[in-house]
Amino acid sequence: MKSLDHKFLVACSLACALLFGSAGAHAETEPARLPHEHTPRLVIGIAVDQMRPDYLYRFWNHYGDGGFRRLLDDGFLFRNAKYRHGHTATGPGHASVYTGTTPRIHGLIGNSWFVPELGRSINVVEVPDSDYTTVGGGAAAGQRRSPGNMMVTTVGDELFLFSGERSRTMSISFKDRTAILSGGHTGSAYWFDPATGNFITSTFYRDELPAWLQAFNDRQLAREFLQRTWEPARPIETYVESRPDRNPYERPLPGMFRATFPMDLAEIMRTPNRDAGVLGVTPFGDELLFELAKTVLVEEQLGRGEVPDMLMIGLSAADIIGHYFGPASKQVQDYYIRLDEYLADFLEFLDGHFEREEYLIVMTADHGAHYVPQYLHNHRIPTGHSNFHTRINEVMREQLGQHLERRFGAELLLAISAMNVFLDHERMADLRLDPAVVRNETVRFLQSLDFVSDAISVDLFEQTEFTEGVRGLMMQNYFRPRSGDVMVWMTPHTRGDLGTGFTGHGTPWTTDTHVPILFYGYDIPHGQSSAPVAPSDIASTLAVFLNSPFPSGNTGNPLNDLIYAPR
Repeated sequence: MKSLDHKFLVACSLACALLFGSAGAHAETEPARLPHEHTPRLVIGIAVDQMRPDYLYRFWNHYGDGGFRRLLDDGFLFRNAKYRHGHTATGPGHASVYTGTTPRIHGLIGNSWFVPELGRSINVVEVPDSDYTTVGGGAAAGQRRSPGNMMVTTVGDELFLFSGERSRTMSISFKDRTAILSGGHTGSAYWFDPATGNFITSTFYRDELPAWLQAFNDRQLAREFLQRTWEPARPIETYVESRPDRNPYERPLPGMFRATFPMDLAEIMRTPNRDAGVLGVTPFGDELLFELAKTVLVEEQLGRGEVPDMLMIGLSAADIIGHYFGPASKQVQDYYIRLDEYLADFLEFLDGHFEREEYLIVMTADHGAHYVPQYLHNHRIPTGHSNFHTRINEVMREQLGQHLERRFGAELLLAISAMNVFLDHERMADLRLDPAVVRNETVRFLQSLDFVSDAISVDLFEQTEFTEGVRGLMMQNYFRPRSGDVMVWMTPHTRGDLGTGFTGHGTPWTTDTHVPILFYGYDIPHGQSSAPVAPSDIASTLAVFLNSPFPSGNTGNPLNDLIYAPR
């Protein structure tokens, strides 16, 4: 027994000597380095604005092998991803994806919200007391644009700090809010200016456009694309997955009198008061964005440095087309058929510049969308109202304002914005009214409207923690410094702030919260999961892949174990 113990100790001593000796020799010959050889060199985030998960399979027979089919055949799909907040809009959605949390933490409660001190609403990326100006845009381009309203860091911000300020995050989109919020506080953001047809930025990022972007703008691709005619990419009779092209549920593009193919963009541009923004209501807007993405990758040499980089691509045309024509339209179907081609071309471009294991793609959406309410109503599916020629938010504001004036003898309603009711606290103080009493009366009246699902006073949010159900989703949209006095949301299939022929989103219902999450590249295995997850899980998942810290307000959960779970 002694002999065995002695041999065991000798073997251990030799192993330790070899281990520490080789480690010491290695330390003398090579400098210590972070384990980036185990991370992707480039992360590409693709957010398709208003993409419903069913589009992946509804139009499957029309897709080629190189786009969606390639991503699904070789990637990992989460089929049960739903947002954890109730007001599903572009600003809160993109912020949630890259901060890994909800509006309750990151502070962006809508695309805009009312500010009582200013007496008006502000854009989600407008910081009123800043002096940031547009760089490269026309006179009407948005001013004071920055991510300053976003109260926490993004995964790109944390990667920048973690890498000693060497990692870069670049973000591009047609929409300013998409580009700015996806790029975070330390990245660079570029978006489209309809007045000039150029991609622009803000002095928050830099004082002049980079030379490569100026050269890209000088190509005047937007002007070239505006000479096109949007017609189906395939024979329209094969689009059997969508309703007839001529129907009563759609709105024509600006400058047109019909909402059917073909759509001559040059003809539209000849009508008064038209600008290059028309491009964003066609698939060609996102085709242009992919051209910019390829230029960014080449000119900025993203993914070629010692540390990982990130490129965020926000595809906005899908959202605007969806609003005009609805999820059951031939225009939406044609958009996704064309997007499939754009994706195939972009993936082929990546093949020419990277090995697959060098880059990681994550695709998702900032929100979904519901069908045009009148379309559902005509199929005997309940909707919250039947007067589709009325803007319900305007009706609600008018009726609530009149009710409060009758009840309390004064105009007390300031605004309804981002699903929040804002009351006039100065007027209530002058009249010595108890704000809690006015809020409760507001809730009671709103709950009496047939198109309102529910309303909650902020007093209840301050006293109760809702963790489940629709109230739990709305709780995650409550941010005390910016929220109003009462939160209100519509019944399913009710779109409150758009009139006839439009569809929308913004509600806490599954049609609007449910989106796809798809990972591809790197060493991602083929597979799928129906586990309940959320887009706010993406940020921490990317952080795990990158070995970097989670965003400062992160409340999501990494999905890495689900991706690599044994099957």
